[in-house]
Amino acid sequence: MLSYPMIPRLALHHLTLLSALGETGSMTASATRLGVTQSAASHRLREAERRLGVVLARRAEHRIELTPEGERLRHLGETFLGELFRLEQDLEASARDAKTLVRLGQATYSRYHWFPAFLKYLDQADPKLSVDLSSRATAHPLASLIEGSVDVSLVFGREPALASLRAVKLGTDPIVAVLARNHPLAAEPVVNSENMGDERFFVYPLTAEPGFDWTTLLGTPTQPFRRLTPMPTPEAVIDLVRAKFGVAIFSKWAIEPELADGTLVSRPIAEGGISLDWWCVRRASDPPDSPAARLSSALTAWSHQTDRALSTLAFGGTGPGADPEE
Repeated sequence: MLSYPMIPRLALHHLTLLSALGETGSMTASATRLGVTQSAASHRLREAERRLGVVLARRAEHRIELTPEGERLRHLGETFLGELFRLEQDLEASARDAKTLVRLGQATYSRYHWFPAFLKYLDQADPKLSVDLSSRATAHPLASLIEGSVDVSLVFGREPALASLRAVKLGTDPIVAVLARNHPLAAEPVVNSENMGDERFFVYPLTAEPGFDWTTLLGTPTQPFRRLTPMPTPEAVIDLVRAKFGVAIFSKWAIEPELADGTLVSRPIAEGGISLDWWCVRRASDPPDSPAARLSSALTAWSHQTDRALSTLAFGGTGPGADPEE
């Protein structure tokens, strides 16, 4: 007698509708996004509720809001749909290029000036690997690994303590104050809360995960910042600092292009400087010959041998061509 796995009551089109409703709050907008009529979208919702016997969405003032049950299904559905999309990409890439696609994430900074040089190295070191970048890992570098939406994440600070993850140290990079070249504080040898006074200090989210904030990583400043302004992204902060609106702190490699073109300068945030370690992290369950392990090995080897430390995220480089300290 043949046996079959249990089949969920909801079909794929039900999950895509819940995802669209959760994002748009409108049946009309959701129907347009899915390429169906509004009546067809409404029918999908009623059918999903009939199959499950629970209410998944309610009208609230001028929008539609998902119930807690609807939100749970939306979250799980988006995770599933994301994994399905990535699997399709992997299979298509493998069939097209005879390569294995590996997903790479990088914590906090959506800055990839180092990436072309690494891809050139990878093409020689492991030509069977193809790399795709994940934006989700910018805010959730470790959670993305655990849930499987990325295969390798670059993170900074302390080595991740989770037994389910395996980390290899890439190197150490200075944490510096960044300001416009003609900013009055640019004449100071050290820039921190003690001499900033009423100068605006921009802060940005390091990640959305616990333990990734400047106070946790660097310790509480000896003097509190008087004007602290949160901003949504590090890239927004770069533009404002360049315009002399204030000061921020960065891992130095992340603002290397602006230091190189002279639009920004960096200063230590303490005498003797402060640095943070960067790590290449993958799942411990991935075998040593897995694509994730191979990408991690390639990143580590490249990081330690290149001579362009600051511009390529390769912290060990000290050979000819490495940028001098400010």
